[in-house]
Amino acid sequence: HECAKRDDNYKMLTEKVFVDFEAERAALRSGKKRARIMCVVHTYEGDHKNVITNYRLGGAYERWLGAEVSHVSCVIRSHAVDGFTVGSNKTDPSIGAVDIPHEGAEEYGNIFQKVRSIWSYVYDNFYESYDWFHIGGSDLYLIVDNLRLYLESEEIQTAQNGGTYLPNGDETSQTPMFLGRRFANMGDMDLGRRFANMGDMDDIFNSGGSGYTLNKAALKTLVVEGFPNHVQHTRTRAEDVMVARVLRAEGIYPYETKDEAGGERYNPFLPGHHLAYSMPDPWNDWYARYSIDIKFGLDHCAARSVAFHYAKGDMMKRMHAILYGLCKM
Repeated sequence: HECAKRDDNYKMLTEKVFVDFEAERAALRSGKKRARIMCVVHTYEGDHKNVITNYRLGGAYERWLGAEVSHVSCVIRSHAVDGFTVGSNKTDPSIGAVDIPHEGAEEYGNIFQKVRSIWSYVYDNFYESYDWFHIGGSDLYLIVDNLRLYLESEEIQTAQNGGTYLPNGDETSQTPMFLGRRFANMGDMDLGRRFANMGDMDDIFNSGGSGYTLNKAALKTLVVEGFPNHVQHTRTRAEDVMVARVLRAEGIYPYETKDEAGGERYNPFLPGHHLAYSMPDPWNDWYARYSIDIKFGLDHCAARSVAFHYAKGDMMKRMHAILYGLCKM
């Protein structure tokens, strides 16, 4: 079966990356309140068929796998995210899509204005209902079990409580958190700035490919303070760079999300791509230029990775089947 083909994707997802079922079961048994996560997808009318494929698989997934599988949710996983919406240019209740108007044309070169409006819509309608908000495109595979455990970890809970103590439930304020895969931008470089491999360490952003995650404080700051005061009318495809610049202007910087071994939790390519990737001439490879202290081979991805990009159609289904032990040999 195609599912169990021994390629680089299979190798990374069986020899390194895994879903931490044991920790998930322990969290469920504890009875503690779980982190409430909203998944936000940005797309357009012509891509709705892919949102159906990737986010609402149902019987099609069962037929592809040849097994009875009842879990259908944001990025096909066993425990659904708590909320889900699709920001589009056409409302379609069958996939949760909402027509969210934005400044300028509906085109790739204007994604920042689209995402700007989507975040404003999410804040206006869902801020009180969720703790964390993750945004990405329709080809994003999000391992929500691992993401939720990461957001519930002592590291992240302490960080969003000011960095010294774990929260005790009596807090009246929250430190904004902006999580994702950090890149150092190549634009506007000059010799007076610090550089990553070749990128600008004074212009770090979280890659839009693997998506990025905001807590309530970061979302509120972005929409209420950031958007009205910074780059209001900028037209660009680099929404991830612009969101990071808006947050930076408000004193919020991308948080380092590598694990203790230096593996990346948020991954902008497929697992097999990261396994096979080796450092080329950095001037000829944007990934090498933008990356910050990356590792190679099996060491690249965190064992408890939370996201992969370019997971389209059957690849998304296959990744889910491998990680959840559903591949037929």
